[in-house]
Amino acid sequence: MKAAVFMAAALISVMMIQNIGIRAATTQESELVTSLDKVMKKLKKQSKSYVSKIKKKTETKEDPKEDPQNDPKEDPKDTPKEDPKIPDSFTEDDLRLLSAIIYCEASDMSEEAGIAVANVILNRMRDKKNWGHVNTIREVIYDDKWGVQFTPSVGSPSLIDKALEIYDNLDSYEGKWQYRQMMKNISAAKKALAGETVIPDEYMYFNGSIESSKEKCESKGKSYIIIDHHIYF
Repeated sequence: MKAAVFMAAALISVMMIQNIGIRAATTQESELVTSLDKVMKKLKKQSKSYVSKIKKKTETKEDPKEDPQNDPKEDPKDTPKEDPKIPDSFTEDDLRLLSAIIYCEASDMSEEAGIAVANVILNRMRDKKNWGHVNTIREVIYDDKWGVQFTPSVGSPSLIDKALEIYDNLDSYEGKWQYRQMMKNISAAKKALAGETVIPDEYMYFNGSIESSKEKCESKGKSYIIIDHHIYF
């Protein structure tokens, strides 16, 4: 009888110990779950905050396509340059003739050389000491008082006549080298008529005989400028 009671008491003790262990384990597990849940909530909160910041930045960032500074149409390099202002004293015929003579004399050279050719013609037109007999661009180009001054003006048709034909029918030459050359010469003529100069006002001559003209100028103590295939003096 005593043995049975003792065994029952022992069994009850074991069960109580087991229950205590189970409750402890359950409590630890519950605490772990609670801790993990807190950590996850914190991470989610931080994650939402981070995503929110990124979203806010993305929303406030300007679209480069809508930025006027990134619009190629606003790029100063692509903005067409306005033609220089030509004084009212010059006519359309003046521009036409000046462009044509530049085409004949310096079409294969730089625009600077074209402006220089125009400068010589305008210098003669304005000079009253030695060139008083020519007062217009046309008179200067076709001047033959002391012999032919511009050889492209001679012939029938002359070289200048052919250049004028290109000028008058420019659209028919679009895409061809004649078009590109004439457009460059027109630009040079406009700049010269507007007052741009690349040689001094006292220079009245130019030619392609650079070495011989250079020697003559140096022997006489005269200044000169060489631009491309021409010497100006």
